[in-house]
Amino acid sequence: MVMKDRSHWVVQKCESFEEMERLHIRNWPRVSGPVRLAAAWEMVEEVWKLKNRNLDELRFQRLARCVKRGGS
Repeated sequence: MVMKDRSHWVVQKCESFEEMERLHIRNWPRVSGPVRLAAAWEMVEEVWKLKNRNLDELRFQRLARCVKRGGS
């Protein structure tokens, strides 16, 4: 198993779950959109691995041949 480089992560000790939650709420607005998206996608992949699912199932499937815009 290949370990990810997490040496850039900031570690803070919290005395309670509530303190941890406040810390996350305070810090997330400082993070850019692309970084948030990457973090969310990483969590999705980790959950998929924990469920022993194939990561290829998460790829976009091109089942539609065309998309038509509705309107009047």
